Amino acid sequence: MQVFPNPIDHCYILCNPAKEPERAAYLETWFETNHISKLKYTFCIPTYGTDAWFQTKEPWLYYNPWIRQQAGHRIANWSSKNLKAGELSLLFNFALVAKRAIQEGHSVVMILESDVLFCEDFLNKLKEAMDALPNEWDFLSLSASADLKPIRGEADAQRLWFPPKQPYFHTRCTDSMIFRVSMLEKILNTFFPCAEVLDWELNYQLTLHQSKSWWLDPPILRQGSGKEYPTTL
Repeated sequence: MQVFPNPIDHCYILCNPAKEPERAAYLETWFETNHISKLKYTFCIPTYGTDAWFQTKEPWLYYNPWIRQQAGHRIANWSSKNLKAGELSLLFNFALVAKRAIQEGHSVVMILESDVLFCEDFLNKLKEAMDALPNEWDFLSLSASADLKPIRGEADAQRLWFPPKQPYFHTRCTDSMIFRVSMLEKILNTFFPCAEVLDWELNYQLTLHQSKSWWLDPPILRQGSGKEYPTTL
């Protein structure tokens, strides 16, 4: 059985197989084909209704814009005055992953959304990338979704990691990320109440906690939203 390259301890996938069967089938087939131990990854199913920790967060109260304004919280996201149910679900599932990673004693974790698609020879390319990491880092972006790529110069032909284009713009998308769990712990302490969809909320949180963030280029995953998912590779 294979494991993810050092220093990645575990991979969490934000996917509910019951509601996303095609995406889950693609992912499960990929893990099986690549002989990844089932001890090294976890499919996270929505648990707001069953996890007592979430009951303390009162999510629907947070996203009522009038109550939020009266309470002095950050108001509205970039596209609307309130978050949609699916956006709330992703935010809470991310928080669940952060909570689990802390409780399970991991140091470094990879987090994937349900719609990721792996490049050919992904594990070897991931190992090459992790071996080339800068000494100081907290957050890594593996995918160039939204077509956001770093600025390359003539001297960057062999370079793999780049700082974000702007100091407050850490994420390109949240489909594939690697975190130090120490940064997840900081984020979890300030995550609720959120004001944005996960992509933008993490930009805010990573800036708030002065994250040392890097973008991988060329990317080794891509976002598959809007495309059909194969059930076999």
